[in-house]
Amino acid sequence: MSQGDSNPAAIPHAAEDIQGDNRWMSQHNRFVLDCKDKEPDVLFVGDSMVQLMQQYEIWRELFSPLHALNFGIGGDTTRHVLWRLKNGELENIKPKVK
Repeated sequence: MSQGDSNPAAIPHAAEDIQGDNRWMSQHNRFVLDCKDKEPDVLFVGDSMVQLMQQYEIWRELFSPLHALNFGIGGDTTRHVLWRLKNGELENIKPKVK
């Protein structure tokens, strides 16, 4: 890349509502509310790999006792995660691990 080129993955961008059901933004808004209501020690943010972790016993055994929040959204990219973090998902919380 030349100096004038920028990495598109580094530019925060909200996910496009391809399905027309506002699902992604609804999940984001729920996460923002969770930031106001809960005090997590551990925060997981990412795509479907993160989202699916809470369906397994290991989540209940290892992470739930740590007051962990799971902010995974299936299909998210780096751009989407950056946008979510810049738009409220880290407000009002101070997790020990991010």
